[in-house]
Parts: sequence; C-alpha cells; structure tokens
Amino acid sequence: MIWHIAKKDFLLNIISARFIVGFLLCLILVPFTIMVGIDEYKSQLRIYTIDKEKAEKEWKEIKVYSNLKPQIVKYPEPLGIFYKGINQNLGNKVKIYLQEYPLFLTGHAATRDNPLLNAFFSLDFITVLTIVFSLLALVFSYDLITREREDGTLKLIFTNQYSRISFLIGKITGLLISLIPILIFCFLLSALLIALSPDINFHVTDWIRVIVLFVFSILYLFVFILIGTLISGMVKHSSTAIVLSMLCWIWFVFLWPVSGSYLSKSLAKIDLYDNVKNSLNDLDKEYWKKEGEQKHIILKELNMQGTWWWNATGGEDGYFETTGSPSESMKYLLLLHTWKEPVRLSYADRKWAIQKKYLDGLIRQQRMEQNLSWLSPSEIFGQSASCLCRSSEKDFLRYMDKIRRYREAIVAYLKERKLFEAYIYFTPQDPATFVSSAECVKGNNKVPDHFNTLDLKDVPQFADQPAGLSESLKDALSGIAVFIVLSVLLLLCSILVFNRYQLR
Repeated sequence: MIWHIAKKDFLLNIISARFIVGFLLCLILVPFTIMVGIDEYKSQLRIYTIDKEKAEKEWKEIKVYSNLKPQIVKYPEPLGIFYKGINQNLGNKVKIYLQEYPLFLTGHAATRDNPLLNAFFSLDFITVLTIVFSLLALVFSYDLITREREDGTLKLIFTNQYSRISFLIGKITGLLISLIPILIFCFLLSALLIALSPDINFHVTDWIRVIVLFVFSILYLFVFILIGTLISGMVKHSSTAIVLSMLCWIWFVFLWPVSGSYLSKSLAKIDLYDNVKNSLNDLDKEYWKKEGEQKHIILKELNMQGTWWWNATGGEDGYFETTGSPSESMKYLLLLHTWKEPVRLSYADRKWAIQKKYLDGLIRQQRMEQNLSWLSPSEIFGQSASCLCRSSEKDFLRYMDKIRRYREAIVAYLKERKLFEAYIYFTPQDPATFVSSAECVKGNNKVPDHFNTLDLKDVPQFADQPAGLSESLKDALSGIAVFIVLSVLLLLCSILVFNRYQLR
C-alpha cells in the first residue's frame, strides 16, 4: 500500500504547477549561483597568483635576516564555489612578524565585527539550496493531509480499513521522491558547469564531499517535508496550514539566523578591538621607551656620542639594512639587535596574551551562535555544509594555528643559529671590510655596488595540509546526527498527530 500511495502522489506531483515552478526556479538560480561562484573563484585564483609571485620575488631579494618575514598566501578553496562560509569574511595572506603573533589574515576580504560569525545571506549554491528547497518542501507538504480531508478522499480511504501509518508514510515517501529529481538536477548541473570550466580542478575527494553534501541535502529536504506534514496534521484547513508553514519558513531561514547572531553578540560580549589595539599600542610604547634607554646604555658602553649610517634602509617589524657604515656604528647595531630581538619576542608574547583573550571572546560568540542555531534546520545545514566545503570557522582556526606554529619555527631557526647576534642580521657586508669613522670621513669606506642575496634553503617553509575528508566528516557529523534524530522525532510526532486527526 505504501508504494502504491507513493507512486500515485509522485505521478500527480511531477505534473503539478508547483513542481514545474520549482523546477524552473532551480533552472534559473542554480546556474546563476554556480557561475557566480566559478567567476569569484577564478578571480581569487588570479589574486592568489599575483600575491604569490610578489611574495616569492620578495623572498628571493632578502639580503639580511632582519628582513626575513615570510608572507603566506592562502590558496583559494575550490569547494567555496558551493559554499563560501566564513572564507568570504577573511583575507588571503599574512606576513610573519617577530613583534606580534598573526591573529587574522589580511588582504582581500569583507569587513565584519566578528569574522567567525556566519554570513548567512551570501550568494552561493548552498544558500540558494537552503532557501529554495525548504520552501519547496513546505509548499508541497503543507496540505498533505488537509487537502485529502477537504476533497473528502480521506474518509473514503479509511472506510476500507487502510492503516493510517501506511497512508501517511506513503504520502511522505511520494512527496520526497517527487522533489529528489529536482535536487539531483541541481547537483548534476552544478557538477557539469564545474567540470566544463577551465582552471578548476576538483580532486576525487572533493567530488566525494559533493556526494555527501547531496545526501545531507536529502535529509534537509526530508526535515522540512516532515515539518509541513506535522503542520498539516495539526490543522483542519489548508489556508491555515500554508500561513503557518510560511511563518515557519521565514523564521527558520531568515529571522532566526539574524536573531542568533544578534543574541550571541549580546550574551557573549567582548571588548572592542579598538581597546585591544590601544592595549597593544601601550605595550609598544613601553618597549620603545626601553629601547631608547638601551640605546643610551650601548652608546655609553662604546664611548660613542652618536651613530651615523651609509646606504641604510629600514621598514616594518625591525627591518634595518646598511652597508658602508663605520665599524663603531656596526658594533652599536650588533649590540642593539642582540638585546633588542629577544625583548621584542617577549613583548610579542605579552601582546599575544591580549590578542588571545580577544580571539577567545570571538570564538565564544561563534560557539554561542552555533548552539543557538540548533533551533533552525537551515542553520544546522549551513554549518555542516561549511565543514564539508572546508569553509567553516574550525578550518580557519586550524589554519591560523598552523601559521602561528610556523612563526615559532622561524623564531627557533633564528635563535638556534644565533642570527640576532650576527652582523648578517642587519648588513650583507663582510665584517672584515668594515672601516672606522675616521676612514669613512676620508672616503675609504668603499663597498661593492651589489651584494648576494641570502641562501634561505634551510629556512622552514610553511606547508598547509587542508582538512582531510575524514576530519571534515567528523566536523559535520554532529549536524547529520541532529538531522537524523530530528527526522525520527518529527515523523513520530506526525504519526501521533495523524492518528488523532478528525476525518470530518
């Protein structure tokens, strides 16, 4: 009986106006969102190539270790074509500095108060899927029971001693298999557009992620079908059911995501980043004061009145390079950097304590939003999709942890080779060619016009290994488990309500 009812409903649904409108809606929106995603990915790829080439060029031109500041450029995520997640709120590169730990990426990104909070209303495939298929599920299921009652067929069916449970499951099954072809069409069309696009290479594991995403989309669709069925079983008129269904749709898909984000900011308040920057600036001022005092101590120690440089250049994060300067000034610089760099590293640790507290606050907000979002199937679906597409906050936090560990490797490299205490830290000139101030005045500080760049083959290199399939599935497992439990509970509630449903 279940199959006969499902087959009958399937045949009726696929020739209905609702099915045709839903199919046409997907036919318009899916190619548009995928093409937008492909275009944005190619744009990110071009930016990545430019930034990467610039970073490699700067790396090859380093002549002193004080200019050793590796720049990491993040490769764009191909699965972002399906779902951008929080990647759209973040930058694409970061430089490794000694004076502070990297907190976020910089570069091309949208600006938000908390980049870890999900930007729900973004134009991508999963967002469109979230909105359209929840709507289709409710539009098809809101009158699943009330229509049969209003047409008088419900009473007629049960006069033949048919089981109510079998009838209900048959109706739900018929509706589900009616909408799955549209879902299959959306994924196949998306896969075809990606496969035919040059410069986009999906690995086998990426396609497996897409398949898992498809299966999870069926669960999402099933949940909203059950919500519509439950509403249809709780009321007697289709007009009432459609109003309640649309209210649920608006609440779950639009209102609750915004409310959850607002509540998380209200309940888990954090300090403004301007105050964090002020605290960091206070530490910088404290350091500069100590450095000024140390400079006087070193000058007194060397019995010098002052210093002067030839061919000097400097920049961010303590970079200083000079050639042809007097030997006294070179000695001064050597003593200064020997004291300076370890102290700067200790201040970086103190600054990181402040930054870490701020970051923990952002994570606390995000986790609260995540917990609140469990009241919305749409939000649960979005979170699990972001895990499968490697665009979740967990993926970002893991990536930033790797960058901070890489910074520690760079610091360890400089310390182990005692480069802070070496002339090569600030001058490419051979110390044997240094001359005194008196000789410099006479013009005897002749230096070569060109110095070789550093051989950096033994410097640690950053290697990013994105989350594997098993790790992503583990991250998404909680959402999938919730959907399975929710489906069972909604189905049981629908059966319970329908068993008590008045046929007249």
